[in-house]
Amino acid sequence: MKKIIQHLALATLFIIPVKIYCASNTAAVAPLLQFRSQGQDVARDLAGMTQIVNLFDQDCINGTVCMTAEYTRSFRPQRLAQQLFGRAFCDTNCSGAIINVSGSRVANRGPRDWLADNFYLPTDFQSTLKFSPRIANVVIDMSGYIGLDSVAQGLFVRLDAPFAWTRWDLHYCEVVTSTGGNPTDDGYMSCSPIERTKLLTNFSQFANGQAPAQFNDSSFPADTITFDGLCNAKIQNCSHSLATLADLSLVVGYNFVERQKYHFGAGAKVVAPTGNRPEGKYLFEPIVGNGKHWELGAYFTGHAQLWECQDEDASFGLYIDATLTHLFKTRQRRTADLINRPLSRYMLAEKFTTPAVGLTGGALSASAIVPSAQFAREFTPIANLTTQDVQVSIGVQGDIAAQFTYVQAGWNWDIGYNFWGRSCERFSSCSTDCSSSSNCASTCSSSSNCPTQFAQNTWGVKGDAYVFGFPALGGGGVGCTALSATENTATINAGTNFAATGASSSTLVAAGEPNPGVDTKQLAWTSVGGTQIFAADGVTQINTSIDPILIKKSDFDFAGTRGYSHKLYTHVNYQWVDVCYKPYVGIGGFGEFGSNGGCVSSCSAASAATPCSSNSASSSCVNAALSQWGVWAKFGLAFN
Repeated sequence: MKKIIQHLALATLFIIPVKIYCASNTAAVAPLLQFRSQGQDVARDLAGMTQIVNLFDQDCINGTVCMTAEYTRSFRPQRLAQQLFGRAFCDTNCSGAIINVSGSRVANRGPRDWLADNFYLPTDFQSTLKFSPRIANVVIDMSGYIGLDSVAQGLFVRLDAPFAWTRWDLHYCEVVTSTGGNPTDDGYMSCSPIERTKLLTNFSQFANGQAPAQFNDSSFPADTITFDGLCNAKIQNCSHSLATLADLSLVVGYNFVERQKYHFGAGAKVVAPTGNRPEGKYLFEPIVGNGKHWELGAYFTGHAQLWECQDEDASFGLYIDATLTHLFKTRQRRTADLINRPLSRYMLAEKFTTPAVGLTGGALSASAIVPSAQFAREFTPIANLTTQDVQVSIGVQGDIAAQFTYVQAGWNWDIGYNFWGRSCERFSSCSTDCSSSSNCASTCSSSSNCPTQFAQNTWGVKGDAYVFGFPALGGGGVGCTALSATENTATINAGTNFAATGASSSTLVAAGEPNPGVDTKQLAWTSVGGTQIFAADGVTQINTSIDPILIKKSDFDFAGTRGYSHKLYTHVNYQWVDVCYKPYVGIGGFGEFGSNGGCVSSCSAASAATPCSSNSASSSCVNAALSQWGVWAKFGLAFN
């Protein structure tokens, strides 16, 4: 028995993170949190059942039917907030996250502020976002165990069919400090300024999918600007709930050693997914079940009686149950950030077209060259581009419970420990054109203001780049030219033209208007041998990118999660023993402590071919598991 316990413990070590580091500026965050299925819990299954299953010296069919009603609720909201937004945003009391949103013209803005310019807000806008995430679950687990000793001594089957209701609530609110009054600068998003009244009112509007109306520039009628709303990874100030069958679990096992004072058995476990499939619509998306993975693995059970009263009316023993399963590939819809740019899904991308018309770039007009692409007068949040169907698999998941049980007459009291752990999610991309593939059809949006699919080398990161310049007489003159300026190193916090700390004076603003920080900058000209293209001041020649850096699928970082948790639990049970059919009832509770969030470990992506593509998707892995408490009540009927 000692060796068996050692082997089970060693097996679980393979899923404990070995190398984890925290870096608040570059660490990945999780666009989707997927924890242990509400339907699978070895501790809940084992508690109260030690005198009912795996019975010794049975020569007929025996077993039990059982219903467990459980309520759980998460605590440590700061851990959930860290997993979603990173460690940098934990509030003073660590009860969640506090994030400041400020525009590029706000003086002394914080280096960790989110840039309001990304959210169709004025450059002098300021607000504070507050998050205190919480998850609550109600589980009704219907289970059964049949000992088939009349067929083969030690053979058994157990089945679980858990129904779960879950509610996920960010407990989010926004406090607006300053609504801002600035129109956009000439050339910043359109040729002419966009008035404050035509921009969004607050961040929450952007996070809910709203966008400014299409802007028709009266000064430059040919320039109509389209603003796409956020279609995926939405942040909402309301809860989302879901109720469905979590999964169906079947174990077929055999007790190789079966004695009154000890036993050891093993078997095969298969899990059929019946819960929901992640769709990527919300940042805090409710999940019931294991994300639509089929599971296959091993089940182990054993016990050793450590003490027994002389009249055999009382005993004390150690009981261990464990499962190790592999979660097979399944299609899920995930939102990616750009590599090394956490939360970049909420930044703006600008659309490009080819060929470029009326634009060249270079140190001199005579040697200037035509850029590979030119701004096409459309903006979209990056999440609209990076939300894709991917194939997801998980190498191994382990769930082991060890408990001491004291038995006297019909009473038994359990005190136990449960370890749960799961290795990193592995991704492979689904690159088939979604217009012709039913497997990828869900990546196509039905909303008129959402791009239907990601087109490679069509979009670039805007940051705080100016996207238009003005030939000849500058902003007050005739003419407006779309540039090819991108800022591939911009982050959710700042662009590369203006300082991260903001630009409050007119001198500092003017210093950023010529696009000094755009990618591969070159002076902009109308054509080879043509005229200068100016910034809005009409004096300074503006820079453009030769060539713009455009977003590719290889830039997507489908950050997944891995995690482990430690649970302490107890259960008190009473069984009526002097009857043919033995009803029993019990109550229990637990506290579960999940691994810390906001840390990231290296995790290579799957390289095996998939039905959609043989190209693997880039991935990071965030260390994340749920901390929660729970109570349960168990009712059943045993027979033999």
